[in-house]
Amino acid sequence: MARTGSADATAAMLSRLGWRNRIVGLLRVAVPAVGVVAFLALVGQIYLANLARQYGVSGIRIDRGNLVVETPQYSGIGTDGSRYVINASEARSPIDNTNLITMSDATLDLTSPGKTSFHAAATTATTNTASNIVTVPGVATITSDDGLHGTLTKVRSDMRAEITTADGPVDITFADGTTIQASSMHFNGKTAVWTFKNSTLVIQNLPKSSGAPSAETVP
Repeated sequence: MARTGSADATAAMLSRLGWRNRIVGLLRVAVPAVGVVAFLALVGQIYLANLARQYGVSGIRIDRGNLVVETPQYSGIGTDGSRYVINASEARSPIDNTNLITMSDATLDLTSPGKTSFHAAATTATTNTASNIVTVPGVATITSDDGLHGTLTKVRSDMRAEITTADGPVDITFADGTTIQASSMHFNGKTAVWTFKNSTLVIQNLPKSSGAPSAETVP
């Protein structure tokens, strides 16, 4: 027990004890809170480091509720052993749904064992890393190692099923010079079957006969 010589001394001592109790109370809240923040920061660093290794990015930042990555690269393997690699100048993903990634200046390279490799490029594309589906709302430019080239519109490509569709105008030139224009397209990568709607096919260098042109248009 502390003895005080006067009422003023007692009041001063009680005031000091009151401040001490308030500081202790504050520390009881602040210290655990700082620990939680430090733990969350550590978890975030680990998560971002793992994300960077998985997706091959050069920089990560948060922008208005989106996780933004610079020069990302995402790759995967199909059920048949086909490998696809997606690159972009920038990618954005909602923090609450990181499976959905919207990419700028995106490119796609698809390589299948024993099959022709395909390449595509688009100004904007979206990929779902859970379902391995890539969609292009606008125009996509496509090429293949065997000489095919052209454009597709409103593309949806299922990497696992190897099914690619275009719900908009299609303009493709094959390696032998054959061209096809259509209102839509369906391509099965497993069977290598192309299906076109409302199409016009122009075949070059047909065998000439008397009075026959060297190219034929087949509606």
